[in-house]
Amino acid sequence: MDQLGRGEPMNLVKLGGSVITDKAKLRTFRPGTCSRLAKEMRISRGELAIVHGAGSFGHVLAKKHRLHEGFFEKSQLEQVAVVHRDVRELNLRVLEALIDNRLNAVSVPPAAAGVFEKGAVKSFRAGPFKDILDLGLVPVTFGDVVPDLALGFSICSGDLMMLELAKSFEPKLAIFCADVDGVFDNDPKVDKNARLLKVVDHETLGKIRRSKVLTADVTGSIFGKLERMLAIAEHCEKCIIVNGNKPGRLEKALRGKPVVSTTVLPR
Repeated sequence: MDQLGRGEPMNLVKLGGSVITDKAKLRTFRPGTCSRLAKEMRISRGELAIVHGAGSFGHVLAKKHRLHEGFFEKSQLEQVAVVHRDVRELNLRVLEALIDNRLNAVSVPPAAAGVFEKGAVKSFRAGPFKDILDLGLVPVTFGDVVPDLALGFSICSGDLMMLELAKSFEPKLAIFCADVDGVFDNDPKVDKNARLLKVVDHETLGKIRRSKVLTADVTGSIFGKLERMLAIAEHCEKCIIVNGNKPGRLEKALRGKPVVSTTVLPR
């Protein structure tokens, strides 16, 4: 797909919910980390679009009340409203950090651009993002609970928005800021001998050991996320995972300098 008539290539950055929040503690924002990442993104050349995860502002209650399964009882409706509110609160805090660091960020909720069915994107309009970019602003979207034609409501992950934006704009870089150095052959949080993989492709994915997820996440396992990254890699020059908790790594990635990371290759 052509780049919707774009000029300078875009950089697309995902701020993981595990980086900008404490996913184990309900509604716990990490302002210092988010502010630092905002400063690191200031050096981005050309256009910039940002996606952030919901972290503990979305996943904890969404998992508890099974919102990712869709509507099956009226008691869920109150929680849909609560999660919707909480995710907006996180989005406002992210916007504040970006604007305070001289990034003119504007929010685009997923439901303003996408139509969802059975937890997937049925259709996507890139226009709201294009209009913001054309003004020289930075569009920011996020994981959220959204209306769903089949399920009543479902969860749109930040990774899903990353894929749709990558398809529409074909960015130069798609960077995922995670709470680990990249992809390992085993869970580095439980195995100190886990080996960082510098490159991951579809064949590599089948060789990675699987472990139990300890924190709430309603958007799938690391393997599901990697499958989506493999798809994203088809629409950008480079797709990489860096540790957003390590100062300077996002900036190095944006500058095109060598950095501890994993590069995800197209499937």
